[in-house]
Amino acid sequence: MNLALRSVKKLGLYLGIAFLGFLAGVQLLYVLWALDGPPMQPWHEVELSEEFTLDKADQVQTLGDYRALETRLFDEMDAQIYAHTPQGAEQILVRYSSGSAADPRALDPNWNQSYEIIPPNPRGAVLLLHGMSDGPYSLHALGKALGQAGYRVLGLRLPGHGAIPSGLLGVTWEDMAAAVRLGMRHLAGVMSGKPIHIIGYSTGAALALDFSLDARADGKYQEPASLVLISPAVGLARVASLTPWLVRLGQLPGLERLAWTAIMPEFDPFRYNSFTANASLQVHRMTQGVMGRLRQLATSGPITDFPPTLVLLSAVDATVSA
Repeated sequence: MNLALRSVKKLGLYLGIAFLGFLAGVQLLYVLWALDGPPMQPWHEVELSEEFTLDKADQVQTLGDYRALETRLFDEMDAQIYAHTPQGAEQILVRYSSGSAADPRALDPNWNQSYEIIPPNPRGAVLLLHGMSDGPYSLHALGKALGQAGYRVLGLRLPGHGAIPSGLLGVTWEDMAAAVRLGMRHLAGVMSGKPIHIIGYSTGAALALDFSLDARADGKYQEPASLVLISPAVGLARVASLTPWLVRLGQLPGLERLAWTAIMPEFDPFRYNSFTANASLQVHRMTQGVMGRLRQLATSGPITDFPPTLVLLSAVDATVSA
C-alpha cells in the first residue's frame, strides 16, 4: 500500500513538473513569436504628455478644461508624429501621414475628438461612451439622430483614445471613469434637472454601469434617467486575466513589444488597429469591479431602484460573454 502511494505521489510530481515545463515552453514560444513580429512605429512608442488622467482631475474640472487639454494633446501629436511621418503615394493609407486618405484631420469635424450637439431647447441630454481602442466616431450616427430628435449630445473621447495607439499603454480605467464623471457633471450643470441618459458601447457600457453605481451610492451626481448598453463589457473571456504578466514583461528593456497583443498597420482613421495588453487588463479590472458591486447589491434581493436599462448583446460575440 505504501509502495502504491509513493508511486502515485511520484507520478503526480512528474506530471506537475511536465506541466510547468509546458507552460514555460508556451511562454518562451510566445516571446519569440512576439519579438519576430512587424516593426514598431513611432505611434507605438511615443508617449504624449497632454492626456487627461485621474491625477489631473483637480486641474481639469470642466468640459472646457477637458477640451482645451484635448486640443493640446492633438497639437502634441501633430508635432511628434505627423511632422516626422513620410508623405507620398506609398503612405496613402497610413493614418499618421499628413494628407493621406486615412488622415482624419482632413474631416470636419474630426470624430476622434469630443463633440457636442446642441439643439434649441433640448428635451434631455445623452452622454455617448465609446469602446476600447475606438473613438467618438463609433457612436456618432446615434449622436446625430438624437440631436435631430431634440437631445443635447456629448460624445466624449475617453483618455488614451483618438490620438495614437501608445495611449493604451498607460491608461487606466480609473482615468476613463474620471472623464465620465466630468462629462456627466457638465451635462447636469447645463440641463437644469432635465433627464440625462447614457449610451455606452463595450467598455463604455461598463463605464456607464460604474457611474450609475457611484451616483446611486453617494448622491453627488445626477443619476442617469436610463442606460443603453451595446455589447457591454461585463463578462470577458478568462484569457483576459492572463494579461498582467504581459504588461510586466513589456516594461523590461528590450521586451517592449510584449506590451502589445497586436501590432498592426494603422489605416483606420477612427480606431486603433494595434492593441495593448494593458487595455485588456484595464477592461478586466473594471468589469470585475462593476460585476462584484452588482452582485453585492443583488444579495439583498432584486435591484429595484436602478435606471431602466436596455441591453443589446450578440450571442456570438467573440469578446464579450453573453
